[in-house]
Amino acid sequence: MSAPELFDSNPWWTNPRATDDDISVKEWDNSKFKWRPRLGETIQWNVDVIYVLRGPRQVGKTMLSKLKIRELIRSGVQPRAIFYWACDLVEKPEKLVEIVEGYLTFSRGLAERRFIFLDEISSVKDWQKGIKYLYDRGRLKGCTVVLTGSHSIDLRRATESLARRRGEVHKLRDKLPDKILLPMKFSEYVESRSGEIAQLIKDQNFLVRQKRHQLLSAIAEGQLPKELEEAYLFSKELNHLYHEYLMTGGIPLAINAYISGGAITRDIYEGYVDLLLRDIRRWDGNEALMRQIVKRLLATQGSTISLRNLQEDTEISSHHTVSTYLDFLKDSFVVTLLYKLDQSKDVPSYREAKKIHFEDPFIFHALRAWFLGAEPYEEALRYLGSEENLGKLTECVVANHLVRLLFGYFPSTQFEYSSLLFYWQSRKKRELDFVIRQPSSYLPIEVKYQGRINREDAFGILDFQKGGKSLNGLLLTKDKMELKRSYLEIPVPVFLLLV
Repeated sequence: MSAPELFDSNPWWTNPRATDDDISVKEWDNSKFKWRPRLGETIQWNVDVIYVLRGPRQVGKTMLSKLKIRELIRSGVQPRAIFYWACDLVEKPEKLVEIVEGYLTFSRGLAERRFIFLDEISSVKDWQKGIKYLYDRGRLKGCTVVLTGSHSIDLRRATESLARRRGEVHKLRDKLPDKILLPMKFSEYVESRSGEIAQLIKDQNFLVRQKRHQLLSAIAEGQLPKELEEAYLFSKELNHLYHEYLMTGGIPLAINAYISGGAITRDIYEGYVDLLLRDIRRWDGNEALMRQIVKRLLATQGSTISLRNLQEDTEISSHHTVSTYLDFLKDSFVVTLLYKLDQSKDVPSYREAKKIHFEDPFIFHALRAWFLGAEPYEEALRYLGSEENLGKLTECVVANHLVRLLFGYFPSTQFEYSSLLFYWQSRKKRELDFVIRQPSSYLPIEVKYQGRINREDAFGILDFQKGGKSLNGLLLTKDKMELKRSYLEIPVPVFLLLV
């Protein structure tokens, strides 16, 4: 790899201020909505570690890398000690090794520590073989390496093969070299959109994980914490921002477009779908079959469904093929899969019907418009005009946030939510939206994002409690907060501040 080729991807080597002209950085600088993910603060830059940063398309992994490069240069790091490479066009691990070796040879003796950013490394088939080769030959000593990618299962399986080749993981405060950058949570969204609510979050210590866990434990014990009563005073603004969030989701590009121009342009929706379809083709998938799967997911949204049910009205010949496409969507951060809880055995029932939720509102709107062939923003507005649809999409938002909540309790590179979060059905076929496993009991949760709340809306919670494994429950509402005898009613936007 020649020096001029390396220079093309690293213009700050000759002009340290060139980072200001980078497309991703300029986009962030010019954005009215500036999001610096909290995740970025968990990366330690003074250790020999190979970090893997994964997450969905358009969530900002490249932007986070480029902003960090600028920050490192501004902090006094020698510009040529920082190397960036976009791996989209790198086909083989041998080429990856050639590129990195070229940089390491060029930068020999420049600095004690070098920083290597390899973007979308999951585009390189068997990329882990290249990284393993470099590591085993001691070429990554004195380097902090950040690898990014958009396909979860590929990155996870590949990094598993790098066991004991991740560097000084024992020096990390959180012991987690694997990072997941997801669309921003609702709490991050309101924190960035409202100064008053940002102050509320700070004053009530909602940013402190231990405090959030303390409040959630109180809720599980049937208490109404005063901190939530304080947040409830901001209900009007929280509800307004939540309706925005149901349109934009947590995707920075979409949020900035919405704030800047009052709408989200077609190219942003189509850009996300195009990248997802490119990943499907790279994995030898069929775009037409994926469209049919998306059609079935949209038609059955909010309902339980089996693989064979998903196969109906499609040209897919086997439910095993359906499972393959569903796994792809899960591992591309498009959907969350929940299994039914077998309450008698305290285990998920993998063979029964599943509940499948879209992970982010923007992703949902983008794929729905792609399937319908409709103008995305106008179609999203029409969809959100229905109270029933608001309820369905809110259930998706809550599912995603509960998964993230559980990761906060059990942070691990091996984290798997399927044994911690479930749905449930009574013998009378009354359904409970969510059940969270706790150390000695369960917390049943029902979502009723609607104008009026009746006792019948809590029947799923009450049925579950008859099994004797839960004392209290949680009914998430549109705008009502009240302490009941065996469950607590809390507005969805208030509850989401705790995640």
